[in-house]
Amino acid sequence: MLFLGRRDLERLLTPDGVIQAVESAFREHAAGRGRTLPRAVLPIGGDGVFLAMVGSLPRLRALGTKLVTVAFGNRRRGLPTIHALYLLTDPENGVPLALMEAGFLTAIRTGAASALAARYLARRDSKVVACFGAGLQARYQLHCLRAVFPMERVTLVGRSPARARAFAAQMRRELGLPVEVYTDRRAAVAGADIVTCATTATTPVFEGRYVRPGTHVDAVGAFRPATRELDTALVRRARVFVDTYEGAWTEAGDILIPLKAGAITRRHVRGELSDLVAGQKPGRRTRNEVTLFKSVGFALEDAATARLAYHRAVKQRVGLEVKL
Repeated sequence: MLFLGRRDLERLLTPDGVIQAVESAFREHAAGRGRTLPRAVLPIGGDGVFLAMVGSLPRLRALGTKLVTVAFGNRRRGLPTIHALYLLTDPENGVPLALMEAGFLTAIRTGAASALAARYLARRDSKVVACFGAGLQARYQLHCLRAVFPMERVTLVGRSPARARAFAAQMRRELGLPVEVYTDRRAAVAGADIVTCATTATTPVFEGRYVRPGTHVDAVGAFRPATRELDTALVRRARVFVDTYEGAWTEAGDILIPLKAGAITRRHVRGELSDLVAGQKPGRRTRNEVTLFKSVGFALEDAATARLAYHRAVKQRVGLEVKL
């Protein structure tokens, strides 16, 4: 079995490659060829959760299980909020192929799914991105969006001013673009073509009324029924797509909270990302339309990304071979 650490995966996985892999996963899902189990969620600690996600893509020879812990108090401890492992197995013979670090894998596949959705929902000439969040996920939201759009500038909003400044400096180096820290959330949103939210917030991070016509918004941070990053006003005015209905109806507080309040019905969610990828439903229809992609994560994204990492690792002879 091959062991792949984070440094190995950073070498093997690129935004372009992962976007293509995630697109293949959603095409398989649209064709009914992917299989998943319901996500298992177990509370841990004070406010943390343990998650288990299983997915299979037989045509891509990918079967895998991801185990994740999310400990929101870890920032105070000087530790990452998310720890994760992924076990990739051959779906034909059941042989374990690779064990890999999955915090990075999760970040880049989530960013890839957002960028893939934005390809259908955002204006093609989108150049200014407002980013809420200053962690690993925000980093790969920006990297993956940069792979799809002619990005020229980023406005950044973070909870901690010092952390936001350090993150902005890092992203300036990595993206080669101006990245400016904003304390005025209204101004950050009002000047953006795309707004991406990758935070640990439990309540809305900006007022939806300030989003200008033609903006695309994606939200990936909240993944529990009672937490959200977006307010009801934004959800009501937007053309909404989700990664999967199953995830949205059970975990996406951004959708469930306005739904339970009677502000929207289920019909307000226009479709899944697979509907866009397969051409079964139209994405953006007009230049001034506000669009929204809400994601809580999908096991087939992990499976396709892990298989890509394994394929490249074998080809490039990366990683550590271990015997069980």
